Amino acid sequence: MRIGILGAGSIGLLFASYLGKQFDVTLFPRRHEQMDLINEKGVTIETLDSTFTTRVRATLDKNEFNKQELIIIAVKQYHLENIQADITNIHNEIPLLFLQNGKSHLKLINHLEHESIIVGSIEHGALKINETTVVHNGIGLTKLAPYRGEINRISPLLNWHCEYFQFKTYLDYKEILLKKLLVNAIINPLTAILKVKNGELIKNTFFMQIFHDLYNEIIQLFPELDSKIVLNEIIRICRNTENNESSMLKDITLQRKTEIDAIVGYILELAKEKNVQLPLTNMVYGMIKGMEKRGIE
Repeated sequence: MRIGILGAGSIGLLFASYLGKQFDVTLFPRRHEQMDLINEKGVTIETLDSTFTTRVRATLDKNEFNKQELIIIAVKQYHLENIQADITNIHNEIPLLFLQNGKSHLKLINHLEHESIIVGSIEHGALKINETTVVHNGIGLTKLAPYRGEINRISPLLNWHCEYFQFKTYLDYKEILLKKLLVNAIINPLTAILKVKNGELIKNTFFMQIFHDLYNEIIQLFPELDSKIVLNEIIRICRNTENNESSMLKDITLQRKTEIDAIVGYILELAKEKNVQLPLTNMVYGMIKGMEKRGIE
């Protein structure tokens, strides 16, 4: 199976390295420098137990999009607008897999005419060390669900088994995206504000209290979910990725734009529609926006 991956950040590199062990993978980075380094060195994954390198091809040639049998869009939420025209020009019969945080990307997806569109939720912890190297410091699932069309269009991927890189399919994309939204809304901003790794949120009793307070405030917006089950799932992900730095913490540290609008901003918009007050969530949002503004000015 020929798989193209748009985006060569931590998630794009992580997927390329694992999938490249079994499939014909082409990475589409944004810059010539990274393309040349990937073609020269391959993509290296470092885990607690081992290090391995996978040879994949990298190119900036957008004509290569339509030679793929699956396109994985692994850029951040706020970069989607920049590549919207590229995605639209991909042949409609080629399945698309979106791996963004939040739910804002559904607006873009809804306007696409592709026959098969899949959305995913990633639980892995990954830290990009350099242009070709990622530390895989949290093992989890990649949850997939069809947004449109049949998910069996990507059956070679679904039938492939890798102990450290497993996929699980679901029927309801709304549920997996909503649960991931809650995971991101708790872990990402709190780790960025407190400047701690994921595991510290559940190890430090004071941080854990803030964790619970924020969760209890947000979960009231979603009465359709089982509060205890979702809470335990967030705690499990914190534990499984305890040594990982959240993407928002990395963005703040590197003075980059964050995905706070796509995650917490989305929740605040929903709260406004439902006329529900979320004072703690508003404060967390304002703190991240202030830190973001200070970093990128």
